[in-house]
Amino acid sequence: MTPAAPAVPVPSVSPSPPPLELSLRRGLSPLARRVEERDGFPVLPGGFPLVGHMPATALDELGLLRDAERSLGPMFFWNQGFGAFQLVCTARDAFSLFKNKVTDSEYMLTHQGLAHLFGAGLIARDGAEHRHLRTAMNGPFQPRGLGEAKVGELVASLVDARVRSWVGAGRGDVRILAETRELALEVMFRLVGVDEHEIGAWRHRYERLMLLALNFPFDLPGTPRRRGLEARAWLDERIGRIVTRVRARGAEEQGILPALLRSRDETGAPLSDRELVDNLRLVFLAGHETSASTMAWMVAHLAEEPAVWRALRDEARAAPDLPRSPRDLKQFPHAEAVFRETLRLHPPVAHDARRAIVDFELGGRTVKKGTLCTIPILTLSRDAEQYPDPDTFRPARWIGKQEALSPLEMVQFGGGPHFCLGYHLAWMEIVAFAVALGRALPASGPRLVGPFPAPRYLPLLHPAASTMVRFDGR
Repeated sequence: MTPAAPAVPVPSVSPSPPPLELSLRRGLSPLARRVEERDGFPVLPGGFPLVGHMPATALDELGLLRDAERSLGPMFFWNQGFGAFQLVCTARDAFSLFKNKVTDSEYMLTHQGLAHLFGAGLIARDGAEHRHLRTAMNGPFQPRGLGEAKVGELVASLVDARVRSWVGAGRGDVRILAETRELALEVMFRLVGVDEHEIGAWRHRYERLMLLALNFPFDLPGTPRRRGLEARAWLDERIGRIVTRVRARGAEEQGILPALLRSRDETGAPLSDRELVDNLRLVFLAGHETSASTMAWMVAHLAEEPAVWRALRDEARAAPDLPRSPRDLKQFPHAEAVFRETLRLHPPVAHDARRAIVDFELGGRTVKKGTLCTIPILTLSRDAEQYPDPDTFRPARWIGKQEALSPLEMVQFGGGPHFCLGYHLAWMEIVAFAVALGRALPASGPRLVGPFPAPRYLPLLHPAASTMVRFDGR
């Protein structure tokens, strides 16, 4: 543990507040214009009563973080709603918080909404409980487990069919985010046996489930919390039914869910039904919304970058088929580069958080025990020292890399003990999607109907839902 250092005084010069009309456009309160302090750090001005800075993060989190860093320095508090103050560190030092030495993730268990959202999920556990869940679940999601479950074949067939449906005669313009959400949900649910005709109902419940992340404290009819809780009850009942059905069919069946039923932790203990339900709910959520957003952003960038599109299409058409296993991905360096660059610019989880369990030093400053610390994945992904010209879509920066990717280069998947369980599945699915685009689309590639999509940050970072794309070359 790093010993605590004396707190550095906050600079005495306050930034000039933006004009009133500009504050409103940025989602900031024009009345809260004075820079205050909290535990020796500045508090970002502009928070509203109750909802704090949530409107500003929803409108333009990247712009908000950059403005705050310029005016307040690399460490400041923001309010994520209903008094949930978090200490933001925009410097690279923030990445060290993932290592879980002086922080934990179990604050989620007492959070107004996250406790209901994640339950017994491994994302909200540390120590022995996390090791139990992680060691029991790791195998099916590693390359070998995915291969044994024949996940690659299913992913390739579903991705290929969906992309080809966009090019069909008379298909018209495609609302891209809705389509990639349906595709990602279909992949996740077909892996565990959900009937195709139910996917729309599941998608609707997952949209409502995400309302729990808004930290709305009141459980009243029609409120975000009540709708989120009702969605969770619906999902848990369906997931429990699937677990019971698969268990009854026998443990020798192939697939991710049968593999999870057979899995054991390092002591030989299996996952309980409650642990299976809570973690499958989390896997479905993380596995579809994050992949859907990345695929939609990928299409938008390919529409804007003809040279990148041509390189991807040439590579895809030279291959005999889509990748069907993690080892096949080496055949598609351009597709993988497009995947990694898209994810770098648009990480679906724009920020993560950890709670300090002791006083510790971060960036030369003392962080007090109990402080909730924000890890801004969005700005770490655009670090100018790591990525020259960081706001430019440049897949070539990933081509020809000889060394393994560093943990910081994969920050979009988290880090430390909580590194994303579904990393290999997402990698395979989204690269397969890029290859499917290159094989199915005409030489003109995708075309945006309108301007490049604006980002939306809640509940996760995604392109505007109204974004339309044309695939048939017209």
